[in-house]
Amino acid sequence: MAPPTSPLHQEEDSVALLVARSLGGKVLCPFYAKCEELVLIDRRTMARRCHANPGRSNQSVSDLILASGATRLVCGFISPPDKLKLRAAGIDVRVGSCLRSIDDLVRSFNELPHA
Repeated sequence: MAPPTSPLHQEEDSVALLVARSLGGKVLCPFYAKCEELVLIDRRTMARRCHANPGRSNQSVSDLILASGATRLVCGFISPPDKLKLRAAGIDVRVGSCLRSIDDLVRSFNELPHA
């Protein structure tokens, strides 16, 4: 197991979410490619790191997720080819409701349905 201060250890304890900005803050984005940001949240501390998605395409968001080192992802929707690509890279992909808070989705990751 990696030491607690290594980036790998931090990513193992993190959940990535595809989000959009709304008046009430950040919410789970219902559209895979159109998300505004990828947010990585540490499940122990709830610390957040945000990465913009300027490309707004399936390829750009997939590349962003893969480059982040995330091993868990929550999204509102994902196409079968994108899901297969991420699963092949070892990412556990789950689908969440856009009505739930980001923090709630992170806390309940293991109960969310697989994409």
